[in-house]
Amino acid sequence: MYSAYAIANAFIRRAQEGRLPHLNSMKLQKLMYFTQAWHLRVKGFPLIDDTFIRGANGPILPSIHHQAKRYGMRSITQTIQALSGDDDQDERWIPILQKDDASALDLVDVICERYGCLSWRELSALTHLPGSAWSQGQADDSPITNAQIRNAPTL
Repeated sequence: MYSAYAIANAFIRRAQEGRLPHLNSMKLQKLMYFTQAWHLRVKGFPLIDDTFIRGANGPILPSIHHQAKRYGMRSITQTIQALSGDDDQDERWIPILQKDDASALDLVDVICERYGCLSWRELSALTHLPGSAWSQGQADDSPITNAQIRNAPTL
């Protein structure tokens, strides 16, 4: 299982390489949601160690929202850094997927190929379809469980 930052950075890196067009904060959120959904359905357990919530525009991860909101609707240009430290020293680092984790890396690539050409609005519309995990509650920032994500109709 990975932090949301590591999965986000995998998508941001692909955007930096020119393999994922127009990656703004909202598009990133939706791609991460689809990544979690596919992983839950195929592997049976979450890839992202975080909880999606029901935002007005679909599922979001608050931790990613807070890191990427400064971009607004502009393309994200920099990877997300995490801060860890102790009393004496703070250290910044860039969470990434393990280089030998072909399964996770391949999944990110598949999600890019399948959904990367869609706009954030088109991706959001997919998350709003009847029966989706997002549609099983109010857009009130309530949590979306992994069971709801796993059991929703296939996208």
